[in-house]
Amino acid sequence: MPNQPEHTEEIQALRPEFLKEVRSAKRVVIGSHLNPDGDALGSSLACAMVLDQLGVKCEILCHHLPPTYLEFLPGMDRILQQPVHDDHDLALILDLESLDRLGTVRPWFEAAGRQIVIDHHVPHMEPGDLRIVDQAAPATAAILCDLFFGMEGVEITPEIADCLLVGILTDTGNFKFPNTTPHSLHLAGQLLESGANLPRISEEVYMSKAIAAVRLLGAAISSMETACNDRLAWSVLPYSLYEELGAKEEHTEGIVNELLSIETTDVAAIFRESKPGKFKISLRSRGDVDVAMAAREFGGGGHQKAAGLNVDGTQADVVGRVTGVLKRCLESS
Repeated sequence: MPNQPEHTEEIQALRPEFLKEVRSAKRVVIGSHLNPDGDALGSSLACAMVLDQLGVKCEILCHHLPPTYLEFLPGMDRILQQPVHDDHDLALILDLESLDRLGTVRPWFEAAGRQIVIDHHVPHMEPGDLRIVDQAAPATAAILCDLFFGMEGVEITPEIADCLLVGILTDTGNFKFPNTTPHSLHLAGQLLESGANLPRISEEVYMSKAIAAVRLLGAAISSMETACNDRLAWSVLPYSLYEELGAKEEHTEGIVNELLSIETTDVAAIFRESKPGKFKISLRSRGDVDVAMAAREFGGGGHQKAAGLNVDGTQADVVGRVTGVLKRCLESS
Protein backbone atom coordinates (compact mmCIF):
# COMPACT_ATOMS: atom_id res chain seq x y z
CA MET A 1 0.00 0.00 0.00
CA PRO A 2 1.43 3.43 -0.90
CA ASN A 3 2.31 5.93 1.79
CA GLN A 4 -0.75 7.88 2.87
CA PRO A 5 -0.79 11.64 2.31
CA GLU A 6 -0.46 13.74 5.44
CA HIS A 7 -4.01 15.02 5.10
CA THR A 8 -5.31 11.42 5.21
CA GLU A 9 -3.75 10.92 8.63
CA GLU A 10 -5.31 14.19 9.79
CA ILE A 11 -8.75 13.00 8.66
CA GLN A 12 -8.30 9.61 10.30
CA ALA A 13 -7.32 11.35 13.54
CA LEU A 14 -10.81 12.89 13.59
CA ARG A 15 -12.56 9.48 13.49
CA PRO A 16 -13.03 9.21 17.28
CA GLU A 17 -14.64 12.65 17.47
CA PHE A 18 -16.85 11.89 14.45
CA LEU A 19 -17.98 8.58 15.97
CA LYS A 20 -18.63 10.22 19.34
CA GLU A 21 -20.82 12.87 17.73
CA VAL A 22 -22.93 10.55 15.58
CA ARG A 23 -23.31 7.81 18.20
CA SER A 24 -24.59 10.31 20.75
CA ALA A 25 -27.16 11.73 18.33
CA LYS A 26 -30.84 10.86 18.51
CA ARG A 27 -31.36 11.47 14.79
CA VAL A 28 -29.07 12.96 12.12
CA VAL A 29 -30.11 15.12 9.19
CA ILE A 30 -27.79 14.77 6.18
CA GLY A 31 -27.63 17.23 3.32
CA SER A 32 -25.66 18.99 0.62
CA HIS A 33 -25.86 21.84 -1.83
CA LEU A 34 -28.42 23.10 -4.33
CA ASN A 35 -28.47 21.34 -7.70
CA PRO A 36 -26.73 18.26 -6.26
CA ASP A 37 -24.09 16.53 -8.34
CA GLY A 38 -22.45 13.12 -8.08
CA ASP A 39 -20.24 14.09 -5.16
CA ALA A 40 -23.07 15.70 -3.19
CA LEU A 41 -25.53 12.84 -3.60
CA GLY A 42 -22.99 10.02 -3.57
CA SER A 43 -21.50 11.35 -0.34
CA SER A 44 -24.93 11.85 1.26
CA LEU A 45 -26.12 8.35 0.43
CA ALA A 46 -22.84 6.77 1.55
CA CYS A 47 -23.03 8.59 4.88
CA ALA A 48 -26.61 7.46 5.41
CA MET A 49 -25.66 3.82 4.81
CA VAL A 50 -22.69 4.10 7.17
CA LEU A 51 -24.92 5.59 9.87
CA ASP A 52 -27.34 2.69 9.31
CA GLN A 53 -24.52 0.29 10.14
CA LEU A 54 -23.68 2.29 13.26
CA GLY A 55 -27.30 2.09 14.39
CA VAL A 56 -27.88 5.84 14.05
CA LYS A 57 -31.20 7.10 12.69
CA CYS A 58 -30.91 9.59 9.86
CA GLU A 59 -32.67 11.40 7.01
CA ILE A 60 -31.32 13.00 3.85
CA LEU A 61 -32.71 16.38 2.78
CA CYS A 62 -32.02 18.25 -0.45
CA HIS A 63 -33.54 21.41 -1.89
CA HIS A 64 -33.61 20.01 -5.43
CA LEU A 65 -34.63 16.61 -6.77
CA PRO A 66 -31.73 14.39 -7.88
CA PRO A 67 -30.72 14.64 -11.57
CA THR A 68 -31.91 11.79 -13.79
CA TYR A 69 -28.42 10.49 -14.53
CA LEU A 70 -27.91 9.67 -10.83
CA GLU A 71 -31.20 7.90 -10.24
CA PHE A 72 -29.44 4.51 -10.50
CA LEU A 73 -27.61 5.08 -7.22
CA PRO A 74 -28.72 2.79 -4.36
CA GLY A 75 -31.00 4.44 -1.80
CA MET A 76 -32.04 7.33 -4.03
CA ASP A 77 -35.57 7.10 -2.63
CA ARG A 78 -34.12 8.37 0.67
CA ILE A 79 -33.59 11.88 -0.78
CA LEU A 80 -36.36 14.08 0.64
CA GLN A 81 -37.33 17.72 0.20
CA GLN A 82 -38.99 17.85 3.63
CA PRO A 83 -38.21 15.74 6.71
CA VAL A 84 -40.47 13.04 8.06
CA HIS A 85 -39.20 13.68 11.61
CA ASP A 86 -38.46 16.88 13.48
CA ASP A 87 -36.22 15.56 16.27
CA HIS A 88 -32.79 15.89 14.61
CA ASP A 89 -30.07 16.86 17.05
CA LEU A 90 -27.10 16.60 14.70
CA ALA A 91 -26.62 17.88 11.14
CA LEU A 92 -24.14 16.32 8.74
CA ILE A 93 -23.40 18.89 6.02
CA LEU A 94 -21.49 17.67 2.98
CA ASP A 95 -19.71 19.22 0.02
CA LEU A 96 -20.55 22.86 0.63
CA GLU A 97 -18.79 25.75 2.28
CA SER A 98 -21.76 27.99 3.05
CA LEU A 99 -25.09 27.19 4.70
CA ASP A 100 -27.01 29.41 2.30
CA ARG A 101 -26.35 26.79 -0.41
CA LEU A 102 -28.62 24.37 1.47
CA GLY A 103 -31.61 26.25 0.06
CA THR A 104 -35.07 25.74 1.56
CA VAL A 105 -33.94 22.86 3.80
CA ARG A 106 -31.49 25.06 5.70
CA PRO A 107 -33.76 25.65 8.74
CA TRP A 108 -33.70 21.95 9.69
CA PHE A 109 -29.90 21.90 9.65
CA GLU A 110 -29.69 24.98 11.84
CA ALA A 111 -32.37 23.65 14.19
CA ALA A 112 -30.40 20.45 14.78
CA GLY A 113 -28.10 22.32 17.13
CA ARG A 114 -24.77 20.64 16.39
CA GLN A 115 -23.20 20.42 12.96
CA ILE A 116 -20.49 18.33 11.32
CA VAL A 117 -19.15 19.73 8.05
CA ILE A 118 -17.21 17.49 5.64
CA ASP A 119 -16.00 19.40 2.60
CA HIS A 120 -13.19 20.11 0.13
CA HIS A 121 -13.98 23.67 -0.97
CA VAL A 122 -12.15 26.86 -0.08
CA PRO A 123 -14.41 28.24 2.68
CA HIS A 124 -15.74 31.77 2.75
CA MET A 125 -17.80 30.74 5.77
CA GLU A 126 -16.73 28.17 8.33
CA PRO A 127 -19.85 26.58 9.81
CA GLY A 128 -19.76 23.44 11.90
CA ASP A 129 -18.89 22.34 15.44
CA LEU A 130 -16.72 19.62 13.91
CA ARG A 131 -15.07 20.45 10.59
CA ILE A 132 -13.48 17.68 8.52
CA VAL A 133 -12.19 19.78 5.63
CA ASP A 134 -9.42 19.06 3.16
CA GLN A 135 -9.07 21.61 0.36
CA ALA A 136 -6.55 19.36 -1.38
CA ALA A 137 -9.04 16.47 -1.69
CA PRO A 138 -10.51 15.97 -5.20
CA ALA A 139 -13.98 15.28 -3.78
CA THR A 140 -15.86 15.10 -0.52
CA ALA A 141 -16.31 11.40 -1.29
CA ALA A 142 -12.51 11.01 -1.15
CA ILE A 143 -12.48 12.52 2.35
CA LEU A 144 -15.23 10.07 3.34
CA CYS A 145 -13.13 7.17 2.01
CA ASP A 146 -10.27 8.23 4.27
CA LEU A 147 -12.71 8.56 7.16
CA PHE A 148 -14.65 5.32 6.64
CA PHE A 149 -12.00 2.83 5.49
CA GLY A 150 -10.87 1.09 8.66
CA MET A 151 -13.57 2.68 10.84
CA GLU A 152 -14.74 0.39 13.63
CA GLY A 153 -18.20 -1.05 12.97
CA VAL A 154 -18.24 -0.01 9.30
CA GLU A 155 -18.08 -2.26 6.23
CA ILE A 156 -17.70 -0.64 2.84
CA THR A 157 -20.42 -2.55 1.00
CA PRO A 158 -20.76 -2.56 -2.80
CA GLU A 159 -23.61 -0.04 -2.44
CA ILE A 160 -21.49 2.36 -0.37
CA ALA A 161 -18.57 1.82 -2.75
CA ASP A 162 -20.76 2.75 -5.74
CA CYS A 163 -21.83 6.00 -4.10
CA LEU A 164 -18.31 7.02 -3.10
CA LEU A 165 -16.84 6.12 -6.49
CA VAL A 166 -19.48 8.23 -8.26
CA GLY A 167 -18.42 11.17 -6.09
CA ILE A 168 -14.75 10.79 -6.95
CA LEU A 169 -15.36 10.08 -10.64
CA THR A 170 -17.64 13.04 -11.25
CA ASP A 171 -15.52 15.59 -9.36
CA THR A 172 -12.36 14.49 -11.18
CA GLY A 173 -14.08 14.46 -14.58
CA ASN A 174 -13.62 10.70 -14.89
CA PHE A 175 -9.98 11.16 -13.79
CA LYS A 176 -9.28 13.80 -16.45
CA PHE A 177 -9.12 16.95 -14.27
CA PRO A 178 -5.90 18.24 -12.65
CA ASN A 179 -7.26 17.31 -9.19
CA THR A 180 -6.73 13.62 -10.00
CA THR A 181 -3.98 12.40 -7.67
CA PRO A 182 -2.25 9.08 -6.98
CA HIS A 183 -4.25 8.90 -3.76
CA SER A 184 -7.60 9.41 -5.51
CA LEU A 185 -6.73 6.60 -7.93
CA HIS A 186 -5.72 4.42 -5.00
CA LEU A 187 -9.05 5.11 -3.29
CA ALA A 188 -10.89 4.23 -6.50
CA GLY A 189 -9.01 0.93 -6.54
CA GLN A 190 -10.06 0.23 -2.96
CA LEU A 191 -13.66 0.96 -3.87
CA LEU A 192 -13.48 -1.45 -6.80
CA GLU A 193 -12.12 -4.08 -4.41
CA SER A 194 -15.13 -3.35 -2.19
CA GLY A 195 -17.50 -4.12 -5.06
CA ALA A 196 -18.09 -0.83 -6.87
CA ASN A 197 -19.48 -1.45 -10.35
CA LEU A 198 -17.37 0.84 -12.55
CA PRO A 199 -18.82 -0.29 -15.93
CA ARG A 200 -22.36 0.46 -14.80
CA ILE A 201 -21.38 3.78 -13.24
CA SER A 202 -19.58 4.86 -16.42
CA GLU A 203 -22.56 3.84 -18.55
CA GLU A 204 -25.12 5.65 -16.40
CA VAL A 205 -23.12 8.84 -15.79
CA TYR A 206 -21.28 9.34 -19.08
CA MET A 207 -22.99 7.26 -21.77
CA SER A 208 -26.73 7.82 -21.24
CA LYS A 209 -27.47 11.37 -22.35
CA ALA A 210 -31.02 12.53 -23.05
CA ILE A 211 -31.54 13.81 -26.58
CA ALA A 212 -32.46 17.22 -25.14
CA ALA A 213 -29.03 17.35 -23.47
CA VAL A 214 -27.28 16.68 -26.78
CA ARG A 215 -29.33 19.37 -28.53
CA LEU A 216 -28.52 21.80 -25.72
CA LEU A 217 -24.82 21.06 -26.18
CA GLY A 218 -25.18 21.73 -29.90
CA ALA A 219 -26.85 25.06 -29.20
CA ALA A 220 -24.10 26.02 -26.77
CA ILE A 221 -21.36 25.25 -29.27
CA SER A 222 -23.08 27.01 -32.17
CA SER A 223 -23.62 30.19 -30.11
CA MET A 224 -20.16 30.23 -28.50
CA GLU A 225 -18.25 33.50 -28.34
CA THR A 226 -14.57 34.07 -27.66
CA ALA A 227 -12.24 36.86 -26.58
CA CYS A 228 -8.63 37.45 -25.53
CA ASN A 229 -7.26 35.70 -28.62
CA ASP A 230 -9.63 32.79 -28.00
CA ARG A 231 -8.31 32.24 -24.46
CA LEU A 232 -11.81 32.99 -23.14
CA ALA A 233 -14.84 31.08 -24.47
CA TRP A 234 -18.45 31.37 -23.32
CA SER A 235 -21.99 30.53 -24.31
CA VAL A 236 -25.35 31.82 -23.15
CA LEU A 237 -28.26 29.41 -22.74
CA PRO A 238 -31.46 31.49 -22.47
CA TYR A 239 -34.49 30.38 -20.50
CA SER A 240 -36.49 30.20 -23.74
CA LEU A 241 -34.02 27.66 -25.17
CA TYR A 242 -34.71 25.21 -22.35
CA GLU A 243 -38.43 25.56 -23.00
CA GLU A 244 -37.95 25.08 -26.74
CA LEU A 245 -35.80 21.94 -26.36
CA GLY A 246 -37.61 20.47 -23.36
CA ALA A 247 -34.24 20.57 -21.57
CA LYS A 248 -33.65 20.55 -17.82
CA GLU A 249 -31.04 22.23 -15.67
CA GLU A 250 -29.22 18.91 -15.26
CA HIS A 251 -28.69 18.77 -19.03
CA THR A 252 -26.24 21.68 -18.70
CA GLU A 253 -23.83 19.40 -16.82
CA GLY A 254 -20.49 19.07 -18.60
CA ILE A 255 -21.08 21.67 -21.34
CA VAL A 256 -18.58 24.12 -19.85
CA ASN A 257 -15.89 21.43 -20.05
CA GLU A 258 -16.53 21.10 -23.78
CA LEU A 259 -15.68 24.77 -24.22
CA LEU A 260 -12.58 24.38 -22.08
CA SER A 261 -11.43 21.53 -24.33
CA ILE A 262 -10.67 24.02 -27.14
CA GLU A 263 -6.89 24.06 -27.48
CA THR A 264 -6.59 27.85 -27.07
CA THR A 265 -9.06 28.19 -24.20
CA ASP A 266 -7.81 28.91 -20.67
CA VAL A 267 -11.19 30.02 -19.23
CA ALA A 268 -14.67 28.79 -20.17
CA ALA A 269 -18.06 29.98 -18.95
CA ILE A 270 -21.65 28.88 -19.39
CA PHE A 271 -24.39 31.41 -18.64
CA ARG A 272 -27.60 29.51 -17.89
CA GLU A 273 -30.75 31.59 -17.52
CA SER A 274 -32.62 29.55 -14.91
CA LYS A 275 -35.51 32.02 -14.82
CA PRO A 276 -36.00 35.21 -16.83
CA GLY A 277 -33.32 37.63 -15.68
CA LYS A 278 -31.61 35.12 -13.33
CA PHE A 279 -28.34 33.57 -14.50
CA LYS A 280 -26.37 30.67 -13.06
CA ILE A 281 -22.82 30.78 -14.34
CA SER A 282 -20.32 27.90 -14.36
CA LEU A 283 -16.64 28.72 -14.73
CA ARG A 284 -13.72 26.43 -15.56
CA SER A 285 -10.04 27.18 -16.13
CA ARG A 286 -6.67 25.65 -16.69
CA GLY A 287 -3.17 26.91 -16.10
CA ASP A 288 -2.82 29.49 -13.33
CA VAL A 289 -6.14 31.29 -13.83
CA ASP A 290 -8.16 31.40 -10.59
CA VAL A 291 -11.85 31.46 -11.53
CA ALA A 292 -12.89 31.13 -7.87
CA MET A 293 -11.46 34.60 -7.28
CA ALA A 294 -13.54 35.90 -10.18
CA ALA A 295 -16.66 34.18 -8.84
CA ARG A 296 -16.17 35.68 -5.38
CA GLU A 297 -16.48 39.19 -6.87
CA PHE A 298 -20.16 38.30 -7.46
CA GLY A 299 -20.74 36.39 -4.21
CA GLY A 300 -19.96 32.99 -5.71
CA GLY A 301 -17.14 30.60 -4.99
CA GLY A 302 -15.62 27.19 -5.58
CA HIS A 303 -12.16 25.99 -6.54
CA GLN A 304 -9.34 27.69 -8.43
CA LYS A 305 -10.19 25.81 -11.63
CA ALA A 306 -13.95 25.23 -11.12
CA ALA A 307 -16.33 27.79 -9.68
CA GLY A 308 -19.88 29.07 -9.91
CA LEU A 309 -21.94 32.18 -9.27
CA ASN A 310 -25.45 33.61 -9.62
CA VAL A 311 -26.08 37.03 -11.14
CA ASP A 312 -29.38 38.79 -11.86
CA GLY A 313 -29.92 41.24 -14.72
CA THR A 314 -30.33 41.46 -18.44
CA GLN A 315 -28.35 39.04 -20.57
CA ALA A 316 -26.14 41.80 -22.00
CA ASP A 317 -25.43 43.27 -18.57
CA VAL A 318 -24.65 39.95 -16.86
CA VAL A 319 -22.46 38.65 -19.68
CA GLY A 320 -20.64 41.96 -19.95
CA ARG A 321 -19.90 42.22 -16.24
CA VAL A 322 -18.76 38.63 -15.76
CA THR A 323 -16.68 38.37 -18.94
CA GLY A 324 -15.11 41.70 -18.02
CA VAL A 325 -13.80 40.21 -14.78
CA LEU A 326 -12.67 37.05 -16.57
CA LYS A 327 -10.78 39.11 -19.13
CA ARG A 328 -8.94 40.91 -16.32
CA CYS A 329 -8.08 37.54 -14.77
CA LEU A 330 -6.60 36.40 -18.07
CA GLU A 331 -4.66 39.61 -18.55
CA SER A 332 -3.04 39.21 -15.12
CA SER A 333 -2.17 35.53 -15.56
